[in-house]
Amino acid sequence: MAVEATTLASSLHIDPTDSELAVLTSLISTAQALVKSSVSTTMSDDDYAKQPLYDACVTALATALYYDRTLDNGMPRAVKIMITHLQAHVGGI
Repeated sequence: MAVEATTLASSLHIDPTDSELAVLTSLISTAQALVKSSVSTTMSDDDYAKQPLYDACVTALATALYYDRTLDNGMPRAVKIMITHLQAHVGGI
C-alpha cells in the first residue's frame, strides 16, 4: 500500500481541493525521501512496499510536515521510533 494524498487528506479532515492535494502530494514525496535516506539508500521501492511500517512512518512524517513545514520542533518522536525499527528490520543504511 502506498500513501495517497486523498487518503491523507481524508484522515486529516482536509478538504481535498486540487491545491491541498498538490501540497499533500509534495509533502508525501518529501517524507518518503527522508525516510528512505534514513533507513536504507540501497533498498528498492518494492522492498519498502513490503514494510507496513514504512507507510505508517511516511504518513506520520507527512502529517507533521503539513502542520510544521520546517519541522521547527524536529522530527516527531513516533517517526524516529519507526525509522529505528525499520533500520533494525532491514539492516540499516
